[in-house]
Amino acid sequence: MTAINAQELDSLKAIMGVDQEETIMESTDENESNPVPVEENQDEVKVIVRDKEIVRVIESGDSTVVKLGNKGIVRVIEQPDSTRIRVGDKEISIVERYGDNAEIRIDDIDDDNHWPKSKKFRGHWAGFEWGINNFLDNEMTLSREESNGFMDLNSGRSWVINLNFAQYSLGFGTSHAGLVTGLGLEYNNYFFDGNNTIIEENDYVVGVDTTGVSKSKLTTSYLRIPLIFEVQFPGTVRAKRVFISGGIVAGLKMGSHTKIVYKNDEGRNRDKNNDDFNINPFRYGLTFRAGFGAICVFGDYYFTPLYVADKGPELHPFSLGLSLVF
Repeated sequence: MTAINAQELDSLKAIMGVDQEETIMESTDENESNPVPVEENQDEVKVIVRDKEIVRVIESGDSTVVKLGNKGIVRVIEQPDSTRIRVGDKEISIVERYGDNAEIRIDDIDDDNHWPKSKKFRGHWAGFEWGINNFLDNEMTLSREESNGFMDLNSGRSWVINLNFAQYSLGFGTSHAGLVTGLGLEYNNYFFDGNNTIIEENDYVVGVDTTGVSKSKLTTSYLRIPLIFEVQFPGTVRAKRVFISGGIVAGLKMGSHTKIVYKNDEGRNRDKNNDDFNINPFRYGLTFRAGFGAICVFGDYYFTPLYVADKGPELHPFSLGLSLVF
């Protein structure tokens, strides 16, 4: 039996992030003078406070595991040319190269048997998304009546970019299911199929024919907030699970403008018109996602029409695409 003093224990606990309220003994003259016992055998070192095991260091072959309670917090594996440090579901690899060079990598752990996995749920919202845009009418078709033909789109050039920059996950006592919310930015480009743009006329959105137009589009941007239920399966490693999620998503319009590119006697010109175009300032709809690891497909459909009622054609935006999630 050997001993370390209380100051050394405080330093060890600060490094390991141990909850001070759970592990620090009351400050009395008696316990300040008594050492903290450390039990040692051939492969283990235990730090014990008031008959409670606080820290255990286990050596097994080339591996060293540091545990707080029953949880394996840090695992260090030493090999002839590398050192691997595992924290949670991440692994930091330090590989020695020729000379003084070293390569450092950070990867997801893909071995389910290294140590018990956390039951904390982490969903899939934050990330980057790209896809195509279009509109559906009340009959859920892409066709337009002649009076609304100016809203026909070139689907191959009409795209959406989403940057979901904040995420919060609420688990149900397991890492396999829970609710996900957060924040994101949505940018929509709607390229018109005809030689036209749009304007407001008598407080109603109408199409305007143009000549020599090579590009004509409507662009909108939104701040988005989702509320999604997600299920992940199987296994304990998040990076190796299939996930399916669905829920509602709301958007607050940040801006809108039209842009046309055309040629005339003066050459190539660009005109940009910033306006609200009677576009609904708030919208809500359904969102769906399904994927594996960091890749998934997504789909969004908005119940709220693009334009305010009776101020433009009744068309419902939707988008389909691919996501790279964090």
